[in-house]
Amino acid sequence: MFNLCVAHAYNYSELTAMSLVVLVLTGIEALCKVDRRFAPFTDSLFSRASLSVTREQLTKEENEQLNTNISAFLRVLVNHFLLPAAFQVLEYCIRRYQVHVYSVSDLLLCALPYHSTPEFARLVALLQLKETSWEWLAPCQQTGAPPPRDLLVRRCVNDQAVIREVCKGAESLGAPGFVSKTFLSFYAVLLCEVFTAAPAITEDLLTVLLPYLVAGLKGTATKDYRAATLMVLTQLLSKAQLGREFLTAMVPEVIRSAPDLGGTTAIMLLTHMAASQPELKTLPVRSMQLLVEHCQTGQQLSDLEARGAPLTPV
Repeated sequence: MFNLCVAHAYNYSELTAMSLVVLVLTGIEALCKVDRRFAPFTDSLFSRASLSVTREQLTKEENEQLNTNISAFLRVLVNHFLLPAAFQVLEYCIRRYQVHVYSVSDLLLCALPYHSTPEFARLVALLQLKETSWEWLAPCQQTGAPPPRDLLVRRCVNDQAVIREVCKGAESLGAPGFVSKTFLSFYAVLLCEVFTAAPAITEDLLTVLLPYLVAGLKGTATKDYRAATLMVLTQLLSKAQLGREFLTAMVPEVIRSAPDLGGTTAIMLLTHMAASQPELKTLPVRSMQLLVEHCQTGQQLSDLEARGAPLTPV
């Protein structure tokens, strides 16, 4: 199957069961050398015992556990998708676990930062896209060409299911143990492009974004996820006049995240929010009280004022 995705020494069309095991063990060994997070999957997904696994004979609970393991593996693979060893392991996953049928979204999120590459196009050619959020990629299966960037941006503008998938991917790949700077950078830049391309920032779009922006500002969010979220939020504030309800939800989250963001960053973001949003002329008194509770506001305000920062809303 995956001979469509990479051309190298292996003749995938003639692989026997045992040579497939040798292929995957060679691949997973190579991946473990570049990222130790792959090590647990040697036993859970890629042991010789896995040759006896047949999806149709597994119970519902066993299939769910298998899907969980595959999803975790693909989250680690994001940073290494273009390595030849990755294709060796994916060949096994396709043949043994039918991931091109049962794990379409996980596979696409793993590969999406590389959407302009031939490898991505060849992966898409294998997937069963019907009745998924990614069915719009079907024309790429016919042409064999990767989707243009502007197509991906337009799809996110017009299809809430797609942008929700991307946001879910960022939340998943911003979690402790699975952080992918590759995906988070892709996510932040893509959303900024979506805001620029959208004729208007609609309430429906904001409804999709809000829980992920909140999640990315929480104290439990990783540093990289928080940085991506700040980039997205700052661009959103610059591109649209947001409703009071949305702003009211965001202000407390920015303040609560001040110890992790740094008080100066939080104050500058709040100032930008107040200065750019007509619905938020000044920060509410309660919000300022929360800010004082969470960081050394007085000193930071003095430092910012000395540097000429626009602090009128505060």
